[in-house]
Amino acid sequence: MTNQLPSEELNALHEKLDRILAMLEEINAARPIRPASKTPKVKMLPLTEEEITALQEQFKRLYLSWLEGKELEVQDELERIEVQQLRRFADANNLNVTSKMPRQKVLQIIGARFREKRQLHRGTPSRNEGSTT
Repeated sequence: MTNQLPSEELNALHEKLDRILAMLEEINAARPIRPASKTPKVKMLPLTEEEITALQEQFKRLYLSWLEGKELEVQDELERIEVQQLRRFADANNLNVTSKMPRQKVLQIIGARFREKRQLHRGTPSRNEGSTT
């Protein structure tokens, strides 16, 4: 053991403690500041009947424009829609989308539905075309 007085030993311990605290403060200062908490995402409310009807009408309007050869205008209009609203648009039109699906995937699904719908309507002959009078 050393021949130091207890007060000298205590002072030495205080100095070491002060150095440790100073190092910890330096480490904390060098660490990037993170936000205290992330803002929780607001869960979208289920679609109302009015919203569903409006989104289905928008789908019909866009589909008719797409059939007229205005594919780029329709694509631009769909790309301007916020991704969450685009998902709701697809959901209202019975397309299988999830809340985490990326914009491009939702756009692909909508485009596929347009093509599918065109095929169904072009592939179905009218009743009057097959009958002979």
